[in-house]
Formats: sequence, C-alpha cells, structure tokens
Amino acid sequence: MNPTTVTVLLSALLLGPASAAERVRLTVEHVDIKMVYQPDIETNKLAVAVSDDDHRVLYRSNEVALVVAEVAKLTLPADYPPLGSAGEELWILPQTQNPALLYLGLSSENSPAGIMPPGVFTGQLTLRLVAVDGPGHFFLWQADPFGGLDVRMNSRDGITEFDQTPLALGSHEHFNYGFTTNGVYQVVFQVEGRRAGVETNDFSLPTPIRFEVEPLPPEPVRPFAQWQAAHWPGVSDEAIIGPEADPDRDRRPNRLEYAYAFDPKTPDGDGTPKVALVKRGTEWHAEITFRRNKAATEAVARLEAAPSLLGPWTPITNLAGSEDHGDYELVTLRDTAPVESTAARFYRLLVELTNP
Repeated sequence: MNPTTVTVLLSALLLGPASAAERVRLTVEHVDIKMVYQPDIETNKLAVAVSDDDHRVLYRSNEVALVVAEVAKLTLPADYPPLGSAGEELWILPQTQNPALLYLGLSSENSPAGIMPPGVFTGQLTLRLVAVDGPGHFFLWQADPFGGLDVRMNSRDGITEFDQTPLALGSHEHFNYGFTTNGVYQVVFQVEGRRAGVETNDFSLPTPIRFEVEPLPPEPVRPFAQWQAAHWPGVSDEAIIGPEADPDRDRRPNRLEYAYAFDPKTPDGDGTPKVALVKRGTEWHAEITFRRNKAATEAVARLEAAPSLLGPWTPITNLAGSEDHGDYELVTLRDTAPVESTAARFYRLLVELTNP
C-alpha cells in the first residue's frame, strides 16, 4: 500500500450553543407557582409552571426568575427553629402582600381556563420539594393561629418525603418563602395527583424554579471574556470582539483564535490541523495534530471520522501524544481504524465554545 494515495479531508467547523432566552424577572407582581394539567401529554400529564396573575401570563419555569428583593432581609429577633437563631438573617417573601415584594402563592385553580379543569383529579394534589441548589437553605411555611410555624418544607435538615404540602383542587394559597442567604437558588418541585378512574398517580417532571435573592453576587468573569478584555481593553463592540468577528481578516473568527491560542489582531499562519499517516505494525493509521490553547477552558474540540461526508461520524479520542509550547500545546489523536487504499476516510474537527 502506498499511503500517499490515500485522500484525507480535514475541516474545522464552529459550533455554538443556542443562547438561553433572557428570563423575565418578576419582582413585585402577584405570582403563583401553578399546577397544570396536560391532557395531550402521554406521560407527565401534570406540570409546574409560573403564572403572573397581574398580567395574566403563564410562563414555563425556565422562562422566569422570581426575585426576592433585598428589602425582604430581616434579622431574627429570637430563636425560630428551624428557620434560624436570634441574630441570624433571613430573606422572606411573606404570605401577606407587601407592595415592595413579590406576592407568591401556590395555585391549582382552573385559570386561565382549562389549566386544571374540575372533575379530572380526585382527592388533592401534593407538591413536593425535590432538591435545592443554592448558597443557603429554603423554607416554606405558614403562620398558625397560635403564633407558631406550620413548616411544610425545610431543606436545612435534609429533604425527605415530609417536605411537601397538600393542594386542594381549585385552591389558591399563600405561604412564607424563606432563604438563609443571598444568591441564586434553583428550588426543584414536583406535583402529583390521581385522575378519576386511574389506579396510579400522575407526576410532573422535577421542575426547578429560579429564585434570585438580592443582592446577587457579581457574575464570575468567564475565560473567553478575560481573553477578550486582554486583547481589546475597554472595547465592547461585538463586531470587533465577538466570537464570530474576524478583525484581522485572516478568515479565522475569534472563537478559533481563542481555541488555537492565536493573536486575533494579527493575521496568523496556517493553523489548520495536520494529518500524518503512520505505520503501526502492518497497518497504516491517520494521526491528526491540532493546536489547543491551554487557558481556553470554554473551547471544546471534538475530532470525528467518517467513511463519507454524509457520515456516520464517530469520535476519535485515542491520544497519541502532546507537545507543550507554553501558552498552547499540540495535541495528536490517532484513528484506531486502519487506513485502507480502497476506501476513503474523512475527518473533521469541531470546535465548540461553550459559554461565548
């Protein structure tokens, strides 16, 4: 076999994640965490959504952030187990309306029409706390008639089957929501109930609700943003610093300049990955070498091979070696499938910027 007769194609593609839609921040509205019936869904016929009752808008949970303003912070005047001890701080969205704060309830009402139609479910619904991801603890409670606390959910002592609250069908209740410190929380709920004539319960998917307890800590500066600031201090024009921009006109956008550790302000030499054919025993294998910026933790390179341009594409992960060059390294991956003179072999390197 003459390896020089084998044709190898290598292409560098750019992939970018679909940017998440900007969340609607609800701050002082009357809002309900809403139980929704989905009759057309084969499984998970129940869902947890967020209803802005003031503006009559129903949101998916990932479309909104529920804001707990800094004025919600108070200092506990005495010990209130399990909320905290005297002198500790607690952020509370109260069960009674305060015009400076979000007024947040739980609802299984049939409003807007058709969301929880009467007669479909029997008994009551149950809303469970599944998880809390955040810098502190989460509580849900109501004040009882004797001045005590009727705590329904408490993440401080671990989340168990007792972290739940019943919801009467067609009901609308308000609770106190407490957080032990500021920051972003993902509070995960799941609702269950049983339909009339059905022997098993329906469940929603575990649904994270985002709470932003102010003041929010500053967002960490991401590596790509640090790279942008190092090359263009004080510049914010996306036509210059953006991941798709090519200010030095070398046909290599900033995302690749970042991934390969090139200078985005100066046309660079050929940065195309190199292909070599090496003999291992009696077989020839392709080895592909490409540059990798060691500081570019947000740039993920993925090498794939296929018998034709139409695929199927399979990943190549076998590391043949690496060579350190200070700011960058040359990474060599070996295709474990032998190269044959009678068959074409195609390669592509996909570079994904995970947080542009």
